[in-house]
Amino acid sequence: MSARDHRLVFFGPPGAGKGTQARRLASEFGFAHISTGAILRKIIRADTPLGQEARRYINDGNLVPDRIVRILAEDAILDEDFSGFILDGYPRTLQQAEWLQEFLQSQNMSLTVAINFVLTDEEVISRLSQRRIHRLTGENFHLSNKPPPPEEAEFMISRSDDQPEAIQQRLKIYYRDTHPLVEYYHFRGLLCSIDASGAFSEVQSKICEVLQLP
Repeated sequence: MSARDHRLVFFGPPGAGKGTQARRLASEFGFAHISTGAILRKIIRADTPLGQEARRYINDGNLVPDRIVRILAEDAILDEDFSGFILDGYPRTLQQAEWLQEFLQSQNMSLTVAINFVLTDEEVISRLSQRRIHRLTGENFHLSNKPPPPEEAEFMISRSDDQPEAIQQRLKIYYRDTHPLVEYYHFRGLLCSIDASGAFSEVQSKICEVLQLP
């Protein structure tokens, strides 16, 4: 099977490697990596009308409404003609999953696989607390598994939501809002859960096996 034969959802707890795997699969196999978070940041920087609306919510300390995120996801899927995409960061809730299903069904389409990245809470905390981000390039590093170059140390930052207390709060939100997607997609015969605790190459191999990619 080729990338164009698939319509995928990646979900799992924070730090499970969803975005990293999606970017690599996009690079190697031609998937469209649809990250609603990245699209949101892009339209805010571009100062589009929708970006201006989203910025107002963020500046007021509020979450961007589901309505805006839904528009971004659906427009990105339309741009790919409903084929060959990986949704990363959407859906995050059962309501969003229902919206996605309705949208695809309106075009006589459906998801091919929903991949659940499985990681224990301990592994999530370990990964995120050791994550560092290059403040100029945005590249992710890990103090144990992918140490940053010593000469770049001054540019490394730790995100505020990667602190232990913040990670615990993010996990609570994940279990409340996103984890129910496991049962939702299992019931529809779309769920594939993979162990995301291994090395990057091991996890990628599991994904390729599921998708029947070379």
